[in-house]
Amino acid sequence: MRSPRFYQWLCERLQRQPEQGEWPLGDLESQRALLRPCDVLLMDGESALDHRLKVLTGSRFSRALLYVGRPHEVADPALRALLADYLPCGPDTQLVLDASLERGLWVRDLSNLHGVHLRVCRAQNLSAEERQDALRFAISRLGTGTQHGWSTLLMLWLIPWRLLSTRRRRRLLNRWANDLLRAITGTTAGEAFAFIQFPVHPLVKQPENSDGPGDGRDKVQSGGRLMRLQPRVFHAADFDHSPYFDVIKAPYLLQSVPVGFGAVPWKGNAGALTPEQRRQHLVVVD
Repeated sequence: MRSPRFYQWLCERLQRQPEQGEWPLGDLESQRALLRPCDVLLMDGESALDHRLKVLTGSRFSRALLYVGRPHEVADPALRALLADYLPCGPDTQLVLDASLERGLWVRDLSNLHGVHLRVCRAQNLSAEERQDALRFAISRLGTGTQHGWSTLLMLWLIPWRLLSTRRRRRLLNRWANDLLRAITGTTAGEAFAFIQFPVHPLVKQPENSDGPGDGRDKVQSGGRLMRLQPRVFHAADFDHSPYFDVIKAPYLLQSVPVGFGAVPWKGNAGALTPEQRRQHLVVVD
């Protein structure tokens, strides 16, 4: 077996998502209607690669994807042509920037994420021009990481990451991560926001003569300086914990939960059922 074919086969096995459980944690059809260009999608994948990334980054989400939108929502004609070269699609296809072991950073159809648990994070108070500038930077990075496949696999699977402390893992990740691993974890999305001077995480420099406890606002008002952190590697937890990103929740089966305990429209008690019965249990009462 030739090395490229073996590498392709290995990547497919490591990135294969298993069959979904009995009851999904989210509904892509409800989420896609609320998405805006430049939203960050946190992916809770279940493949071998996703589990390894969760251990490495310490996040419950494995990767951060950048939502591009439909082709006509990209203002620059040159960028639209570049997206069409990577993925020929219809005008209503919703696109996301993702990275894979064999392709590096590439663009894919949002529908391919059906059944995967996603969390939508949206940067606060971005203008339409700023969103387009961030997308312009991210799309220009397409193809990043295609030369580092084997080194990424060796670093992910040969180093005993579970034996290291969380702080040690992050240090080694920031030092050793190559372009492919940085693209897979979500660094492209973080760098796109850094390009438009939008902070994912702030760094408050306290004045030398300022001692004692206090929150970030007090320190800034007392003469501290608020600066942008520029980490070498961004991952899902950075967006999940950032105070400058809102979590956008989509209605799932119910537009809202009715008031009153007795009005919750679930049928029966799941704890009283056998595993075989639970598959057909959670249905909404008409």
